[in-house]
Amino acid sequence: MKPSLSYDELMMQHALELSMKARVIAPPNPWVGCVITNDNEIVGEGYTQPPGQAHAEVVALKQAKEKARRSTVYVTLEPCSHFGRTPPCSNALIEAQVSRVVIGLEDPDCKVHGQGIAQLRAAGIEVITGVCSDLIRQSLAPYLHQRKTGRPYCIAKGAVSIDGRIGAVDGTSQWISSPEARHEAHRLRAESQAILVGAGTACKDLPRLTIRDIAQPPIKPPLRVILDAQGKVLATGPLFDTKDAPTLIFTTQECPQQVKRSWEQCGVEVAVISKAKDGIGVNLEEVVDILGKRGILQVLIEGGGSIIGAFMDAQLLHSFNLNIGACILGNQGIPLVRTDAIGTLSQAVKLNLIDVKVFGDTVRLNYRFAYTK
Repeated sequence: MKPSLSYDELMMQHALELSMKARVIAPPNPWVGCVITNDNEIVGEGYTQPPGQAHAEVVALKQAKEKARRSTVYVTLEPCSHFGRTPPCSNALIEAQVSRVVIGLEDPDCKVHGQGIAQLRAAGIEVITGVCSDLIRQSLAPYLHQRKTGRPYCIAKGAVSIDGRIGAVDGTSQWISSPEARHEAHRLRAESQAILVGAGTACKDLPRLTIRDIAQPPIKPPLRVILDAQGKVLATGPLFDTKDAPTLIFTTQECPQQVKRSWEQCGVEVAVISKAKDGIGVNLEEVVDILGKRGILQVLIEGGGSIIGAFMDAQLLHSFNLNIGACILGNQGIPLVRTDAIGTLSQAVKLNLIDVKVFGDTVRLNYRFAYTK
């Protein structure tokens, strides 16, 4: 029998639920939720607004008004303590004369990291940390990873048959998963700031990599990223219509100049990076470094088995969003992951199951790679 939750835990879980309303609109800022109580009554609540607008604490304080005085504030992430596009939230809490602040997680951002907590305590406010920290850490995984490493959190998305194939022997793959699962995939796109494919997928499928049928789209469409070391992708098709969304191609010196010019003439950004010794031909370490410097928190990898295998071999893949469709494609079907790095069971890549959901006749398994720090 599970122990009952304390009042602090109940209020923090409510703040966590509020934070998810900001999941799509907040990046590159973290999605934060805040609840303010006075005499065990909720007097204010809020979540992070789009960049440049109010943070969760400020939204909740405006709602609470004078009832914020001597109140308890529940906030999923440490209040910011520096001037950016908005004033420090720690100052706002101090000025409102709150009595107690309960924080889920400390912010790893070097501009904040412990300073917000220190300011609140210096002002005589009681501060409690670590309430529901595991749940909040899971929710904020992309933000926390990017702030700690400078690199984005990478998620692979795939749809497989019951026997683990992403396509039939002739290459056909539409549709393995259910319509309900495909709609859920657009939510995952909306939560990502970049969607990545390889040259093979770009040439064969001519994908749009845009978000459709989502009630709350992001402020800006995700950056569409193509990995093409040799310049195989022709400057035609939806990925080169930059009115829909921006496109960035990572390539190498092996790509002919005329191909790069044809890409750029379509308004596509081109980044020439070093060549990888093996795998897919581009240096993935440089790819994630560049994307991280652009403020991208989460990259959704929709490439084929070679792209997924290369990211996995480099230990740059953090989670796997896997849809299992109600079909069987046989032993000649296309495998989900291509890698030569596994020769025996002891070398198998280990994953931890995070959650399971059902969408129509498709089962979605959400895994996190065990090597992820």
